Amino acid sequence: MKKENNIKDLLDKPIDKRKAGAIFQFTLLPLVLVLIDQLTKLFVASNMKENAVIRVIPGLFIINYVLNKGAALGIFENKTLFLIILSSLMIMFIYVIAFQDFKIGHTIIPEMVIVGGALGNLLDRLFFSGAVRDFLEVPFFAVMNFADWFVSVGIALLVIKYLYHLSK
Repeated sequence: MKKENNIKDLLDKPIDKRKAGAIFQFTLLPLVLVLIDQLTKLFVASNMKENAVIRVIPGLFIINYVLNKGAALGIFENKTLFLIILSSLMIMFIYVIAFQDFKIGHTIIPEMVIVGGALGNLLDRLFFSGAVRDFLEVPFFAVMNFADWFVSVGIALLVIKYLYHLSK
């Protein structure tokens, strides 16, 4: 009977919105972004051969499936161990910074968007012979994937966040 009371007490307890927000921001947001990234990569890899091209908007947007063994814009090509260690350290560093920001009441969504993207590409490096599956090409820029976009958007949001807090 005592066990039922404990469960009932737990269920009757109001949800702490701050804890619920922390769970969402620290875990669910990055996991959802990793899921989007990995599912889109799986879809493209399952339906296209490497280096196959689909011109969605000629001259502006192409789906071009490539395996990238480097980092952004092809730097550090074939330096897989270095990139795995660097990505892992950056993810841990961002979590530390995010935790500090969360403790003082700041949003951590920008940091977790970066983490979601970094985790997506880290998973590729770990499970696809050190390569990252890229497929979103803007011809005058680069071939990327959703993880790359998440990192880019997260960095932009982080800059906006810190500019906002510096102006206060």
